[in-house]
Parts: sequence; C-alpha cells; structure tokens
Amino acid sequence: MPETPDKTFSRRSVLGTVGAAALGATALSGRASASHDSYETINIVDAGADNTGGDSITPILDDVLDDNRKIYFPPGEYYVDEGIRFTDFEKLWLYGEDATIVPAPADEFDGADHIFKLGTDYAPGDWLHIGDLTFDFTAENTGVRAIQAQVNDCYIHDVDFVGEHDAGTHGPMLVDIIDEDSIAAVDRVRMPDGGAWTENTEQDGDPVVRWGPTGFIVSPYHNGTLWVRDCVIGGFPDNGLYDSGKDGTVVVKGGQFENSNTASIRLDGYRSMIDGATITVDGARNDDAAQQAIRLDGGSGCAVKNSEIVLEEPTANGITVRSGVDSAKIEGTTIDVTDGYVNAAIMVEEDAGRTVIDDCSVDLDATGQAIELRSGDEPCVIKNTTVTGDGSGATGGRETIICDRDGSLLRSNTVEHSGPDYRRGVVIRGDDITVSGGRYEATHYPLVVEGDDATIENVTASSYGGYDAVDVDGGSGLRLVDNDF
Repeated sequence: MPETPDKTFSRRSVLGTVGAAALGATALSGRASASHDSYETINIVDAGADNTGGDSITPILDDVLDDNRKIYFPPGEYYVDEGIRFTDFEKLWLYGEDATIVPAPADEFDGADHIFKLGTDYAPGDWLHIGDLTFDFTAENTGVRAIQAQVNDCYIHDVDFVGEHDAGTHGPMLVDIIDEDSIAAVDRVRMPDGGAWTENTEQDGDPVVRWGPTGFIVSPYHNGTLWVRDCVIGGFPDNGLYDSGKDGTVVVKGGQFENSNTASIRLDGYRSMIDGATITVDGARNDDAAQQAIRLDGGSGCAVKNSEIVLEEPTANGITVRSGVDSAKIEGTTIDVTDGYVNAAIMVEEDAGRTVIDDCSVDLDATGQAIELRSGDEPCVIKNTTVTGDGSGATGGRETIICDRDGSLLRSNTVEHSGPDYRRGVVIRGDDITVSGGRYEATHYPLVVEGDDATIENVTASSYGGYDAVDVDGGSGLRLVDNDF
C-alpha cells in the first residue's frame, strides 16, 4: 500500500484538524506541439516574487497561475510556505533557469504537503510542461510533495530534488496520465538522497504517512502511458518508483535506482516495462527489511529488458513476478548477487502467469537460489540463460535453480556453480518438465528430478564433486535422450 496516511502521527491533526515504436523522439502526444506563441509568458520576479529566499512566493503564484501561461523562474531561490492548487486548465508551463524552490520546514508549512497540485483525477489539466527546476530539501524537517500532476498529458524534465525528504509526509512526486490515449514523459528527474522513515522524523507534517514516503508514485488513477527516462532515485522507505495503476502503462527507460524498501522499481499495468535500468542494493537502514530491486505486481505483457541489478547486501529478491501478473518476460538482464543471502535472484511466485526468462545472466556468490519458478497453472520458460557463482548451499536451500511449475521448459541454459555444502544445479519438482540442451555443472548433483514425467535431452552434465549427473528422488517416468553425463 503506497504511503499510507496515518493521522495519529500528525502534529497538525492533533492540534487542530506499450512498445518503443509507439513513442517518437520527444515522447509526447499532439498536445505537446503547441506553439510557444500560444502561451502568455510571465516572469515571476517581474510579477513581484522574491528570488532571494526571503518572502514566500505563494501569493504571487496564486496571482499568476492561469490557463495558457508560461511561468518563468529566473535564477535565484524561491521560498514557499504554502501550496497552490490549479485544476481543469488547458495548458500550463513552469520552467526555470538556475532556479531553486525552497519549502518551509514541515511545522511551518501551511496546509497539505504539496507545492504544486496541478489537476485532479476528476478535473485534470489538459497539458502540462515543467522543466529545469530544483527543489531544496537539505534543511532539517523538510520534504513535501513538490509536484502532484494529474493531467491528460505532460512533459516533465530536468527536475532535481536535493537533500533527504525527512518530514514524514508524501514523497516528492506524483504523476498520473488521466487520458488513456495519451503518451507522456518524465525525463531526467533526480532524487538521489532518498527519504527518511517516518518514525525517524519529527512527524509534524500534514499528512504524515505511516512508514515513509515513496519517491515517485503513479497512482491508481493513471490510465494513459507514461515514459520515465534516465531518472535517478535513491533509497525511500515505501518504494522508489511505484506504479500502482492497473489500467495504464509505465515504461522505465534507463536510469539508476537504489536501496528503496519494498522495491526500487514496482510496476503494474498493461505492458509496463523496464528497459536498460540499473538497480543497486548495497545498504540497508535499520528499518529496511525487504529491498527488492524490481517487483512486478500485476498486468499482462510486462517486461524487464537489458537491465543490470547488483545485490551487494541483499535483503530480498532481485526480481519478483507476483501472482497478479498474467504474463511477463525477463530478457537480456544481468543480476550479480555478491554476498549474503537471497531467497531468489529471480522469483516467479505461485500462480503468476506465464513467464519467460531469456538470455539472462545470474552470478550467485551468495546462499539461496538464482531462479525459482513456483507452482502455477501456466508453464514457464528459462532459455539461453547462464548461472555462475560459488555461493554456499548451506543456508536457504542447496538448489541453484528450482522448477516447481508443471509443463515448463528449460532450454539451452548453462549452469556452472561451484559452491560448497552440496550446492546443486537444477531441481525439477513439477511434472512434465523438459530440460533440452545446455550444460549443467555443480558441486553436488547437477540435475535432481523429483517430479513425474520429466524429459532430459541433449544435455551435458557433470558434478565437480564426483556425484552422479542425475539424481532421481521419487519422480517416475523420466525420459533420458542423447545426453552426455
């Protein structure tokens, strides 16, 4: 559940109250082509705003925000102690030049925790452009939702959040595309300093969230397609990038994500995708319990492509495909688990739909599994994938790959795992599973068959420890064809 509000923590409440071909070079739909001449340009300093960080600019913002306006922030610092709300607009453009917006501390910020609330799900803005702005959270007890955009279409780019979000309120950014036919984009948004757990903050913002903020959230009101490109998101308590909308699509292209609790990237929706991202887990705070790199929650046609995951201090899986996913593909992705214990570098949960793992690489120098396919109605495929490493089999299971999914296919894979403590290669627990081609080497048994009616064909297998290539442990109906054991 994203950023669950908990009014019991709030001081104020106590005191008072898709595919790449669909996207052009700019990733914008027709609304983006509006001419600059169609905007009235307003220099906010000329309109009376203080750019020295002294007086709040909120009254000036209230005056200048209007339809078809382009609001320019010249160089300087802009103090904000109250948010603004602007809905049901046609076009709006906010842009800066070396411009930094500085929110008041949470106990001095008036009203709910947003600076710009632009549109709502029931009265969205039609077209929004925001670019080249910095939000400064470096002071203690600061952190508001700087941008909440619920619009039919948008382009948001080059926005920096500097300093830790440590007010215990909603995270820095929310973007929903309300129009299901729109393709919008968020480019080069950076929030590397992450956010603090609410219990470690002064808890006097409004509203306080129970566990802590999400960095960048896409809510259940999202219906369109949103591309998120080359963004940087540090460690947040309640997900880094979180798409919780089941009806829309989110495509993550490139970017760096690290150390968020629950997941650094968490997606839902039709054909949502991660392509070319880098996710690192190399440090847990006291309250971080399960830092998954990627979590696919639901939808169909989901994909993880050409990405790199490094788990130096793992506290959870690298990639988890949850039971709500109808179909998924993990392709061209590398996962390095360098130490510790991981339940699985890639986990396909029980009752998740058909999942294909293709041309991936897992280096497992930790205890636990490289890949685990749990039981379900739809068969899965692992093909052209390489697993290496020397992690021990002493803790969390001896198996490098577990296949408990009936009817699944393992084709042309390579397993070279030399870990001690009886580390095994592939364990077949489901029925009617085929292992075709490839090479399997492990310290203990490279192949273990526990299910019925398995087929092993054209496979090379050997044990570093001198054990049999295949161990049949209770299964029946095994077929062996043209193997080299």
